[in-house]
Order: sequence, then structure tokens, then C-alpha cells
Amino acid sequence: MLKNLSFKLKIIIIFLIPIFALLYFSIFYIQTKYNELHESSMYKLSANITDSLSSLLLNIQIERGLSAGYIVSSQQVSLKKQLNKQYTKTDEAYKKFLTYVQRDDNAKHSIINKIGRINKPNVYTITSQFEQISTIRTNILMHKTEFEEEMNYYTTINTSILKAIETLSILLSNYNTDSVLISKIQHIKEYSGLERACIYNSLLSEKISKTCNHTILQLQLKQAQEQSLFIASASNKLIRIYENYLNEDNLEQIAHLRQEYANKKLSTKDALEWFEQATQRINSLEKVSSYLLQDFINYTNKIYKKSLQSLYIAAVIWIFLMTSFVFLFLFLIKLMHKEEKNVQDLKISACTFDSYEAITITDADANIIKVNNGFTKITGYTQEEVIGLNPKILKSFKHKEDFYKKMWDEIRDHGKWSGNIYNKRKNGEVYLERLTITAIKDETGKVLNYIGQFLDIDDIQKAKDKAVYQANHDFLTGVANRQQLMQRLHEEFARARRHNFLHAFLFIDLDNFKRINDSYGHSIGDLLIKEVTQRLKSIIREEDLLARISGDEFAILLLNLDEDEHHAAKIVKNISQKILLEISRPFIFDNKSLHISSSIGIKLFPDGEYKAEDVIIHADTAMYKAKKLGKNQFIFFDKKIEKELQALTIAEEEIKNALSNNEFTMYFQAKIDLKTRSIAGAELLSRWEHPQKGLLTPDHYISIATGMGTIHKFTLMALESASTFIQQYGDLFEGTLSINISSQEFFHPNFEQEIIDIISDYAIDPTKIELEITEDELIKDFHLALTKIHTLKEFGIKFSIDDFGTGYSSITYLQQLPVDTLKIDKSFLENIDTQTNKELFSMIVNISKLFGMNVVVEGIETQEQLDFLYTTQTDLYQGFYFSKAVSKEAFLNLLKENKETF
Repeated sequence: MLKNLSFKLKIIIIFLIPIFALLYFSIFYIQTKYNELHESSMYKLSANITDSLSSLLLNIQIERGLSAGYIVSSQQVSLKKQLNKQYTKTDEAYKKFLTYVQRDDNAKHSIINKIGRINKPNVYTITSQFEQISTIRTNILMHKTEFEEEMNYYTTINTSILKAIETLSILLSNYNTDSVLISKIQHIKEYSGLERACIYNSLLSEKISKTCNHTILQLQLKQAQEQSLFIASASNKLIRIYENYLNEDNLEQIAHLRQEYANKKLSTKDALEWFEQATQRINSLEKVSSYLLQDFINYTNKIYKKSLQSLYIAAVIWIFLMTSFVFLFLFLIKLMHKEEKNVQDLKISACTFDSYEAITITDADANIIKVNNGFTKITGYTQEEVIGLNPKILKSFKHKEDFYKKMWDEIRDHGKWSGNIYNKRKNGEVYLERLTITAIKDETGKVLNYIGQFLDIDDIQKAKDKAVYQANHDFLTGVANRQQLMQRLHEEFARARRHNFLHAFLFIDLDNFKRINDSYGHSIGDLLIKEVTQRLKSIIREEDLLARISGDEFAILLLNLDEDEHHAAKIVKNISQKILLEISRPFIFDNKSLHISSSIGIKLFPDGEYKAEDVIIHADTAMYKAKKLGKNQFIFFDKKIEKELQALTIAEEEIKNALSNNEFTMYFQAKIDLKTRSIAGAELLSRWEHPQKGLLTPDHYISIATGMGTIHKFTLMALESASTFIQQYGDLFEGTLSINISSQEFFHPNFEQEIIDIISDYAIDPTKIELEITEDELIKDFHLALTKIHTLKEFGIKFSIDDFGTGYSSITYLQQLPVDTLKIDKSFLENIDTQTNKELFSMIVNISKLFGMNVVVEGIETQEQLDFLYTTQTDLYQGFYFSKAVSKEAFLNLLKENKETF
């Protein structure tokens, strides 16, 4: 068989036989060790999961016991603290369990395959049952759950955990027979935990029923049975460990307490001792389980390390041998290459002429005598078509005669020319090629032939042009990007300084674009950006430059305006007005009418700047000012704006420090019932106890905090202050506490849940909290606002429309809003002496009553205003006439005085 093969193949075959043999045996050995490594990883993970389940079971048992006592105990404060601490421990144990369950590796998949997915339903059951635990906890703390319901829930989830432990302990027993007894220990723990909870509940409630006694006896019997089975099945080593961890004094004390309980000699004061003794025994059982699992984990670690060490040694030996074979093989190949080198050189020479590069050979008169296949592929001409012709047949006429003259002069003088040239294919298509012409001469210098070598670089040039375009243009709109803008700005800045001619830089930001992007998606957002680009391009002149800086930011360079600053500013003003008008027109996409506006910062330059970058900074500063003043307008930059923004930066830093130093506090302004003249509520208003400026009202900092994005902290401060006040003084104060909410917070995705969570944590009546928001804020996204209000009202929170009448007031919106209260702005009372204003005020009150709303009037400062309110159906009022916003202590004094009066 080998006779017909070449010498090279024979050498290679003989060389490869021992290599394949080595590969076979080494792979078999490595696979065996890898299987041991993988199996030890699987059992180690199984033990860790079992340990985490055991820990979770123990914490749930403690939580169940404490809950059983809390439901009936009179010492709820101390027990509540214990429960809250235990909740944290239980949650941590659950998170540790989830870290193992949520793993996605080979060891995890092997466990699932090994146990035939028996344990998977148990894991899903545990997680789904645990999701209900926050509801159960809340009901327990608020005394909405009976002892039996509490016990049923915790016992159900513990049963699921025990099933999972049983399955895993069976798997572990393949490595260690004692491992199967882990489930026995867990059952003893569970029965002990149930007994602890039942007796604890009975002692604290001082009600010992026959049913309860029967249950306790059954649990004691099950413990004894499980313990007997455990002792009978355990190894001597495990029995010694079990006896070592269980404290005899503790067992005797438990037996004594059980007997005293059976004889009805235990009372409420003995409950804590029982709970501690029972817990000590359960903890001892947990230590036995943990010891057994840790011993198993140590054992698997040894197997893992031993297998890993064997793999390392095998890998090192294998790499050494393979490296030796590689060097030997390379040496043999080098020897064989010498034999084949001459043959290969001949093949290469033959192939070179027919390479991808086009080659043309002419005689001394430049008539073609030979071309290769590359020539045909590029030009379309076959060899038969061009033999005897001059290469001028490829001439494109894109170059002047002077170009060709210089080319042939260089060939004549230097024997060679190289460069880019446009030629024409057979089909008439003009293309760009990289051409090299070499003159072949004899000994006397006479030209014998010319060889032309060329490549079609048309695609390369187009690709370069495309890359340059993409580097300088925005991918979405096709207008200039930031890079091209900066390059052009530098050029025009230098030119303007030289020739003393004014240009303008417009920094344009789209108002409320993010809201549209979030509401309708990025596809609609992209269409909107494209349409904005087209509208901007239709306004500016051809010599001007439009650029997209970022998502919703554009810039325009208006060039060569005028030497007169006043006239140049007038031109820019007219263009800016057109931009504002165009952008504010509706955008129609998919039958949706979208509305946005724009804010423009303008900088005429050069105007004393030393760097082109300063132009952008100043225009951005002016744009920020336009935003601050209400958006949909343009602002020219001046030094005053710069100083204002510097002051704003200082103010923002002061607010950050004040929040860190807890310098903000909440003041209370009372709401007075018009009929009873008693305090029926209050509005919480923040105050800044400034270390240098004294007490500051929100006018000095709220708008700045909103711009910083920290307004949420003030809302949380107000809500927690209100919850604490209701929790402490609920018996003295029966009304509602109002908190002002901005749309920035209200439309945040997690707003409702965060409010509900805080009120639930304080366990207060949610109907005592009222959220105030203006109608103008609500109509920014009316349908989303309705959804959020319904969610919070279902929980019990009340709602109020603040400053009604100062903005866009709509009867249609008012009719749909499920709010409780309408707050009429104080501006309605300033000219109440006229009959028209009185009738208008009465009409608003009547409409509110028609929609089932209470009416609160703000800003009552005089007796005359109060007298007028008595003639209407107004429910409440607030204002300086009764009290300004005061500290919590002063408000408490007002409450006490008001309560004594009425």
C-alpha cells in the first residue's frame, strides 16, 4: 500500500502513528480525571445548596416562632424589633439560597440530570411561596393574621424546603451514606420548631386548648420517632457528633419545661425561657447538619484538588511530548522542503503572470504583445482583442495631455513611472487604477519592452471617500457631526479674526424630546430627529453649516453675517424666530400628532474669545439660560448669563452639602375646617436652616433642586416626616397631611411602589396622606397620570389638585380625574370685591362639589376674605390669617390649643 506513496507522505505517516497512540491514551486519562473533577464539583454544589436550604429552614422556623408569639403577646414592641431583625436574617438566607439556584454551570446542570429534575418543582415551589412572605409579614405586624394562618404559611414553605433537602440528601448518599440522614435531622428541627411555636403562642396568649395540647404531643412523638430512626441508621462517628453537639443540660431543661407545661404550671413569664431553650436545641441540630455537610464538602474538595493536580501533571507531560514532536516534525518538513523548493519556484513564476494584478507587455513601440488574465478581468478586453494595439484604447480622456507628457518624460529619464490614473473599460465605465510602467532595456540602454502593472483601486478609493464622509457626518441625518463642526468652527474662527467679519453659533436643544422617545420608542424618535433636520436645513443658507452634536442637540454656523454687530444680531434673531416656529409646528407620524419646542443659545463671534471652544461654551451657557427661563425661546450670550450660571453652580453645591448635613426640615401649615373652625389637616413645606442666611423658604432652592434632579429627596423627606408624625401623634391629629409632588417624580416608573413601600414600612393609615400636584403637571401625560392616581388611591392615598386656576384648567380633565380635593389658588381672592370674580369663584366651587371634591382655598389673610368664604360651600382654608407654616413643635401646640377650644 505504501509503495505508491511519495517519500514525503511515507515519512509523515510513520511519524504520525506514535502521535495518534499518545493522543488516544492521554485523552482517555484526561477524560477520566476530568469526570472525577466534574463529579466532585457536582457533589460539592449539592452540599452547598443543602446547607443553604438548612439555613433558610432554620431562619424561617425562628421567624415562625417569633410571629406566633407576636400575634398574642402584650410585649409587642420588643417582639416587633426581634421580628424585624429576624426578617433581615431570613431574607439574607434566602438570597444565599438563590445564588446557588440561579447558577448556570455544568455542576448545576449535572445535579438536575442526576436527580431527574425531581427537585426542580420543589425549588420553584419555595421561590413562589417565599414571594408571598412580605404580605404575610405585613399582616402579622398589623394583626390581620390568626395563629393558624401564620403557622400554615410557614409550615407549608418549610415542607417544600424539607422535600428539596430529602432529594439532595439522597444524591449525596452516593458519596457518603451518612448524608441521607441530613433530612432526618431537618425533620427533627421542623417538628421541634413547630412545638416551640405552639407552646410559645399558648403561653403568651394564656389560652391552652385541648387541640393545641394534642398537636404538641403529636409533635413530641414525631421528634422521638425521627430521633430513633436517625440513631438506628447513623454511623458510630455520626452518633458521637450528634451526642457531642446536643447539650444534656439543655435536653433536661426542655424535658422539664414540657412536663411543667403538661401540668399547666407554666405561665406567660416562662414563655421566653421556653423559646430560648427550644431554640438552643434547634441550633444544636443545625450544627450537626452543618458539620456533616462541611465534612462532606471538605471530602469533595480533596477529591477535586487531587483530580485537578492529576490534570495539571498530565497536561504538562502532554505539552512537553507534543512540543518535542512538533520540533521533530518541523525538522523533517524543513528537510523535505529543500527537495521541493525548485519545483515550487517554477510554479510561483508561472502563477505570477496570471495573478490578480493586471500585466501588460508591449514592444519598444508600445504595441501590446501579451496580457494576463488580470488584464481581462479589470478591462474586459481579451488577449486576442488587444494584441498589436496601443494601450491608448484604455484612455478615459479625464486627464490633460500634459499629464501623459510628464508620465513618458519620467519613464524616459528614470526608466519607471508609478501613479494613479483614470482609464476606461471595454464597456465604457471609467475607473481608477494604480499603474506602474517599467522600461526593459538591453546592455546599451535601448528599450526592448514596456511592462505595465496595474490594480483596480476604484472600490478602495470609494471606500476611503465613504469612510471620510462617515467620519464627518451624522449617521442618522447625514448632516455634519461634532468632528466636522469643530474643524469648520476653528477655520471660520481664525478667518473671522483675520478679516473682522461676524459669524454666529447657534446651540439648539429640543425640549421634551426624551419624553417622546420614552413614550413612543426610538423609531419614532429617529423619525422626529430626521424631520427636525429637514426643517432646519430649509431655513439656513447654502453657505451655513448645520450639525447634529448629540441625540437631541443641533448646532448651526451662520457665516459671513455683517461687520455691524447690531445688523448681524438682527439677522440671527430673524433666523432663530423661524427655527422656533418651525420646530413648534406639529410632527405627524403614524397618525400621531407630536409637539415639541426648542431652546436656542446664540453666540456672535469673534467677540473677545481666544479659543474657538469658548464659542461653544458660551452658546451652551445661553441655551441653558433659555431652558431655565421656560424653554421655546432664544437667548444671546452675555457676561451676565455667565455670572448667573456661576452663581447657580455655587447654589447647587450648597444644596448638596445641605442635604448631606441634614439642614432641611419640614414645616406645617394648618388647614382649617370652615364649619367647625378646627384644624382638619396640614400641608408640609420644606425649610432650609441655612447656617449663614438663616431660615430660607422653597423659593430660594426648589427650582434649583429640580434642575439638579434631587427634588425626589425632598419628597421622601416630606413623606417620612408625615408618616413619623402620624405614627407618633395620630391620637392628637385626625386630619390629613399634604405633600407637594412634581411631575418629574410623579411620572417616574417606580413612583407609586416607592410611596406604597414607605407608608407600609411605617404601618400608618394611608388615607391620612394626601399628594398635591398641579393640573398643568398632570396633563403632560394625562392617561399615564390617571393610571398612577388609580393605583395609589386603591392603596388609600388621597389626591389634591394644587393651584387650580393658575394654569390650563379644563372641565374635561377635571371630570376624569379621580381626586379628592381641589385647591383654589389665592390669586382668585385678590379681586374678590367685584361681582364677576365672586361668581367665577362660586362657579369653581360648585363644579368641584358636582364632581364630589372637597374645596380648599389658599392664601386667606384677611377677615374680609374669610367672611366671603362663609357665603360659599368651601370646606377648608389655609393662610396667614390663621397660621403661617410653623415647625413641628409649634404645630403640635396649635393642635393642642385647637383641641382644647373645640
